[in-house]
Amino acid sequence: MLYLKTPGSKEPQAQAGIDIRDTVIRIIEDVRSGGLAAISRYSVSLDGYSGPLIVPRSNLKEAERSIPAPLKEAIRSAAGNIRLFHSLQRSLFNGMECKITDGVLAGIRFTPAGSTGIYIPGGRFPLPSTALMGVIAAQEAGVKRIVALTPPSSQDGPHPIILGTLSMLGVREVWSVGGAQAVAAAAFGARDLEPVDMLAGPGNVYVTEAKRILFGSFGIDGLAGPSEVLIIADRSADPSFIAADLLAQSEHDPLAKATLLCTDRGTAESSLSALENLLGTGTASSIARDSWLDNGCVVICTLEEAVAFANRESPEHIVLAVEDPRDILSKCLSFGSAFLGNYSAQSFGDYVAGTNHILPTGRSARFAGGVWTGTFMRPQTYTEIGKEGAEALAEAGAVMAAAEGLQAHRLAMLLRTEGRTR
Repeated sequence: MLYLKTPGSKEPQAQAGIDIRDTVIRIIEDVRSGGLAAISRYSVSLDGYSGPLIVPRSNLKEAERSIPAPLKEAIRSAAGNIRLFHSLQRSLFNGMECKITDGVLAGIRFTPAGSTGIYIPGGRFPLPSTALMGVIAAQEAGVKRIVALTPPSSQDGPHPIILGTLSMLGVREVWSVGGAQAVAAAAFGARDLEPVDMLAGPGNVYVTEAKRILFGSFGIDGLAGPSEVLIIADRSADPSFIAADLLAQSEHDPLAKATLLCTDRGTAESSLSALENLLGTGTASSIARDSWLDNGCVVICTLEEAVAFANRESPEHIVLAVEDPRDILSKCLSFGSAFLGNYSAQSFGDYVAGTNHILPTGRSARFAGGVWTGTFMRPQTYTEIGKEGAEALAEAGAVMAAAEGLQAHRLAMLLRTEGRTR
């Protein structure tokens, strides 16, 4: 491998992680004991917000009416694509039954979670796309109660574009609460805010730490970290496309990681030059510039080396800007979402392509996937055993129970046979 651009060398801040955890634990305990009063105090101290915590439904409708027509049409278009893809995923959840032996049936069914919270981050700009990704997946799974939690952006509450998008989706329970206090409220409940069975959606480091600590009190979709893109390219790739894709990923977060692995030196150098030109035109935000300078990487290597790197690093997004992307996809075994060919910008997946943008980061794609309809579905197995089946199973079951020293287990099985407690 030949490195044309390497990441910066920032020292890890272990103490910052400890401080974040301590802060989150304190917030969780305050919310657990103090309920809405504690949440209100944190809203004032952390967000400068003293308004109502639950958003009136009239505000949702007013926010929907205030969305500019072009944006509203774009939201409808994105929602349609996302809903189509996630609705078709339901076909993967057909239950089944099978005969194990005479008198023994085993089956599985899939049922949606009873309730879920969808966390929509605040920050510098509203993120209606994240509202679409979380809410639609839950709706298509059949979740009956969907609660949106999103931090206030001003004294008027959450950003009107987020509220309007939630209204367009038919969400009626929206809370103007963010941060670790929102996660704690979703887990424990707080007066009018009843607890939910699970919480999905990305957030800042405080939200992520709260989800980590409270997992088990309720379910979570995963633990979001800084966003990542890995582009594998050959000489067929368009350097201007690659430069834009690298910069697009970099503008997510100062810690975002954008990496190019290219088999052709000329393409790699042209891509790097195009990106540097973009940095000089004002197209890039200060966040994108800092992120690229600190974390960006450009490497010349073989396709085999690129695939091996991808499988080891398990990136959130992988872009295959190569002549035969389907062939390379078959060799890539660990990623959150893949984008095939020169025209498949990862940015399409963030908004309108139909796939979900809430994806595993930090190498967690090794064992987890992104949000999809199945995120909100529960597999439930069942068994039906008749007298004949009990006779068939009891002897082996009794021997195993005895080996484990569980005599009541042994008795429960043998009682159901003709021989009884032999």
